[in-house]
Formats: sequence, C-alpha cells, structure tokens
Amino acid sequence: MNKPMQVALIGHPNVGKSVVFSKLTGVTAISSNYPGTTVEYLEGKVVHEGQVIEIFDLPGTYGLSGASEDEKVATRLLAEREPDCVVVVADATRLEPSLVLAFQIIELGYRTILLLNQMDVARKRITIDVEQLSGILGIPIIPSVAISGEGLDGLVESISSPPRKPSTFKVRYDSHIEAMLEKLTSELTTYELPHPKRGAILKLLEGNEFFTAKFDDEFRAKAENEMYEFRQEHGEDIEVHMNRDRYGEAGKIISEVVGKIPRQLSRRERISELTLKPWPGIPLMLVVLTGVFICLVFIGSALETFLVAQYAGLTAGFFDSLAHAIGGQLGASIANGLNLTMMSIVAIVIPYILVFYLVLAILEDSGYLPRVVILLDGLMQKLGLSGRSIIPMIVGTGCNVPAILSTRVLGSRRERLILSTIIILAVPCGAQTVVILGTVGAYGGLIYVAAIYAILLALILLSGWFMHHFMRSEPIGLMIEVPELAVPQLDNVLDKTYNRVKDFFVIAFPILLVTSFVLELLMNFGVMNALVEPFSWLTVGLLGLPAITIIALLFGILRKEMSLQLLVVLFGTADLITVMTVDQMFVFALVIATYIPCASAFSVMFKEFGLKDTAKVTVSSIAISFLIGGVANLLLSIV
Repeated sequence: MNKPMQVALIGHPNVGKSVVFSKLTGVTAISSNYPGTTVEYLEGKVVHEGQVIEIFDLPGTYGLSGASEDEKVATRLLAEREPDCVVVVADATRLEPSLVLAFQIIELGYRTILLLNQMDVARKRITIDVEQLSGILGIPIIPSVAISGEGLDGLVESISSPPRKPSTFKVRYDSHIEAMLEKLTSELTTYELPHPKRGAILKLLEGNEFFTAKFDDEFRAKAENEMYEFRQEHGEDIEVHMNRDRYGEAGKIISEVVGKIPRQLSRRERISELTLKPWPGIPLMLVVLTGVFICLVFIGSALETFLVAQYAGLTAGFFDSLAHAIGGQLGASIANGLNLTMMSIVAIVIPYILVFYLVLAILEDSGYLPRVVILLDGLMQKLGLSGRSIIPMIVGTGCNVPAILSTRVLGSRRERLILSTIIILAVPCGAQTVVILGTVGAYGGLIYVAAIYAILLALILLSGWFMHHFMRSEPIGLMIEVPELAVPQLDNVLDKTYNRVKDFFVIAFPILLVTSFVLELLMNFGVMNALVEPFSWLTVGLLGLPAITIIALLFGILRKEMSLQLLVVLFGTADLITVMTVDQMFVFALVIATYIPCASAFSVMFKEFGLKDTAKVTVSSIAISFLIGGVANLLLSIV
C-alpha cells in the first residue's frame, strides 16, 4: 500500500464542511484539540483503490491572517502537516468569500481543489461556468451536494489523481502593494519556508504571527517600515487594503463566470429574509429562545425527575453494600462519592446537557442560529462581545459546563474569557434555578424571584461593561455566513450532539468524581461541622443566615441544587419557612446564584483558560456573591 496521502478540508463556518467530512470518513473520525489551545479539529481516513487518504478537518475560518484563534490554528496545522492537497469547501450560492479564502491557499503554494457545495440550491438561482472558473484559478473545481453525496466520488478521484502543475493564479493587488512585494522579495536573502516567497511575505504583512516568527529581525524591520509608510500614505493598515483587493478580484471573477436565473423568491427564501429583519425577526427570535429555555428547564426537569427515580431503583442497596464491603468511614465516603458523581451524570448530563445540544444542533442545521447572532450583535457589542455570545448564555440556563465549552464559537480568547466570566457570575443554570424556585419561589412568591433575576441581569450588564473597558484590545467584529433555512439532517444532528456531550465526560467527570470523594471524607470525618462556628462571621454576621448554612454553601461547590437538599437535611424539615425567614431565603438564593462555580464548571474553566484566569474568576465570583448578599441583607434589615 502506498504512503497515506494527507488532505486538509478548509472553509467558512456553515458551508457544509462537516457534512463533507462525515460523508467521506464515516465512523473513523476522531476529535482532537490543537496543542495549547481549545480549538478542535477532526481527523479521519478514507481508502480509494488501495490508497489511504488521511483527512483532517480544519476549524471553520474566514481567512488565514491569524487574527483569531481559529485562523492561527488553521495556519499552523497546514504548516505542520504539509498536506498533499487542500480542499476549499465553498457555498456555491455565496461564492465570493470562499474565493477569497481559496486565493490565500493558492498564494501559499498548496495544491488546491475547490469544492462547490450546495449546488442543488445554486442551480435554482444561478449558472456557474465551472470550466472557465477552473481555467482562471488553475485548480480543479468539483460541483457538489454533500448531503446527498453528489460530487464526493469526483472529489476523491481528483485528490488521488496525479497533481497538476502548480497554479499560476495571482491576485492583482494595488500597485503600491505589488511594488512593495517585489522590493521585499528581492531583499529576502535567507528563506527556508516551504511556501512561495510572495505568499509568505503577504502573510507577514498581514501580521500572521506564525509567518512573522519565520523571518529574521532585519527583514521584519524592513517589512514593518514598509507597512508604516503604507499606513501613513493611505490612511489604513495594509491588511485591510489587501483584503479589499482580494474581494475585488473575487467580484470580478464572479461577474465573468456566474449568471443569474430570473425567478421569483420561493416561500422559504421570503421567510429567510424576514428572519433577518428587526420585525418580525426579533419577536420570532424571542419565541425560539423561549422555546429553548422551556426545553432546558421543563423538559430537562421532567427528564431529571424520571431518570433519578430510575437510577435510585436500579442502584438500591448497591452503594450500601459497597460501603460495607470496603468498611469504615473510608468505605462510606467512597460509596457516597461515587453515588453522587453518578447521580450528577444522570441528573445533569442527560436531562440538561444532552437536551440542549440536541436543540443546538437542530438550530445549527436548520440555519436559524446565525440569524439570532445577527439580530443580537448590536446589544452584545456594548459588552465587548459579538452576537455569537448569546448562544452560550442560553446554554448556561441549562448548565454552565456546556456553556463554557460553547464559547469556542467566539473569535478571540478575550471574548471567550469575558463571556465565561459572565456565565459563571450571572447566568443561573438549571441547578441554581432549582434553588431559587425552591426557596423564595416557594415561600416568597414571584416578586422575590423577579428581584433575583433583575439583579442577575444588572450584574451581566455591569460585569460585561467593566471587563470590556478594563481588558485590553477590542473584540473582533462579527463576520458570519447566513445559510439557507433547511430541514435538519438527523445523522448530522446526532453526530454533533455526540461529539459535544463527549467533552463533558473527558473534561468534567474526573474532577467531579475526585471532588465528591473529598467532600464526603470531610463530612464523614466531622471536618464540615468544625467549620460552622469559625465561619459564623460570614453566614450570621454578613449574610444574616443561620450559621449552619455554611455546610450547604460548601456542598454547593459539588452541585448547586445540593445546597437546597442540605438545608432540608441540616434543619431536619422540608418546611423551610419554619427555620428561615423569606428574607434569609432571598439572600441564600442570591448567593447561590452568583458564587463559586460548581466543580464541573471549575474543571472546564481550568481546561479552557488555565489556572491563573480560573482562579481570578473564582475569587471574583466569591467576593461579588458575598458582597451582593451582604448588601441585600443590610437593605432588607433596614426595610
């Protein structure tokens, strides 16, 4: 068998790249994080006439300038893997941005194939002269409908065939840029990169860190001087001008090879346009988001009740037997810790995380999600975020763990850290909602519940505004493809859901298990009770709560709703109004809604952002929660 070929798939988000990959590789795909980042890419294999083809699916990206983490990872993966072929997956109905990406791949000297996906939709609207386009770009072009598999056999044939001579296509940049490229190329004396000099220098001028590091200090200084002079003369950065030239070139090519078919808009297209306008787009969006919330809270809650009951029936007596077999306090701690961990899986992962990811995958596959992002972008920009941020916040109402993981859709680490902090501080998960409704909701009524959510909303706005102005650099502006509305494909929805749920088990489960064991040991050996009196200055003095509530607060680190269960156990009654006032319940619920993330969320924060930033967020959440709780206690006592 010949040496395996390596092929990279690259394309914008929402062009159908994941469908192409899954159709080609089937069940052989594995998911990996690029070392040192949270950016994922997929790897798989296909065998064609005895030739093994290894395919890696690069993260969705709009370019290779290195402005976002996805672009940096895409650049480095291409450089490190040195693929035999790069397949640019394009949306045939919106060809211009995909051509701009293809230009950059060609400039870097890669053997390139352009896959025109979604041709079934394109054929109803436009004609594309594929042969003429192939002649202009000097690369093979394959029309495709990935969902049905059309064109994918031709793609594999093209990949496996002997390579054509390298493309000679060049974007015609501004004359000043072309003169700069010619000058820098002539002055480049030492060069060891496998890319053409022109392409590498273009990336250097764009500020791509990977290419910047490959040139010596003297040459970088020359390039920076040229960039400075260009900025002074033209009043804008050279990378902005270069990108405009690329889009101009793409537009010119499209005018030559694409023709429109006269027709009336279909019903689906008219609906699609309406979803992007403030009216009726925003009311419709509120209906959809409310539906998502209902799925998470009510369907998730119903599933949790059912599954917990089934779990209790299936494991009845097992953990008692396990504790007895091991013996002593250690046996009881191990058995209870394992029981609590498994209970968390049954009560959180399946009802909340799984349900949400199913809903999220349906929204993604239907093409509706980008519309929500666009409609909310203006509001989120005031918090230093883009419209994409609304999706993780919705996820957070079910569980903070997948919410933090889903911040990966954002363009920069800065945005991700701001949003993750907001989620931890002020987006109540399903477990925190249980505490709010089980205390002040049950005994104080709607006014108290509304007051807590009003405080959380204010905290979202204030914390977002503060971090936006305190943290350096500006957020990356919104650039997003808006695909056609479509009926979700079941296999694609299930694949996405499986890959996302898997993250919880890989990241959160081990730390959740260890934390359960530790807390159980502390409880069984009496350490928790020893904390009641020393922390009375906090519980009684600052928060105005019974001293024993410190144990419930500490167990809330494991799972927030356990703090409510512990109150019942500690006080020996389910009728909490007999042992706490409504004001005390309000303060308790407010603190639970804002303080330290649960063990699972902490573990994900650590995995995504490292110890330093996780510690900052954790300490901040503790300080803010107790400060807000103390102020609430003071105001309520005065009133």
